[in-house]
Amino acid sequence: MRNLLISAVICMTLLVCATAALCDDQAGQTSSAASAASAKPSEPGKPYTSVIIDASGLGLDRCMSPKIRKSDGAEVWGTVKVDPDFVEDHGIVGYAKTIDEARKCDRCGANPLIIKAIGRAGGAFHSDPIISDADAKLLLDEDTKGKFLDKFDVIFIKDGEL
Repeated sequence: MRNLLISAVICMTLLVCATAALCDDQAGQTSSAASAASAKPSEPGKPYTSVIIDASGLGLDRCMSPKIRKSDGAEVWGTVKVDPDFVEDHGIVGYAKTIDEARKCDRCGANPLIIKAIGRAGGAFHSDPIISDADAKLLLDEDTKGKFLDKFDVIFIKDGEL
């Protein structure tokens, strides 16, 4: 009976250790995703013409004033001064179901920066894609060359109805 009890304790200890290791691995993947870039800098002389944020599979909602956020919740882009008539007619961002569909959008241009979202955020609506810190830096650096954010040349890929 004593050997059975010792075996049970050893099994429970191994199970707890294995679970802790799995959780540590998953936490590492999340922090890696929050810091890894999904996009690359533009080629010399070929600035990006827009940004496509691929939030497919994340259940992103539409809203009138979406933001692009980093993993810590900080805003990368989205609080903008814009004519309300423009927002009503065109929206702050465009939406598409696929990257191919986004490439056909008037906002896209010939050389879009494509960034994979790592999550979603927002208040009443989950309308704000979250991008990695590295992608956030790249986005802002590339915008200094192409000025696509000032022109609202931003497209979000989302699932479901547009």
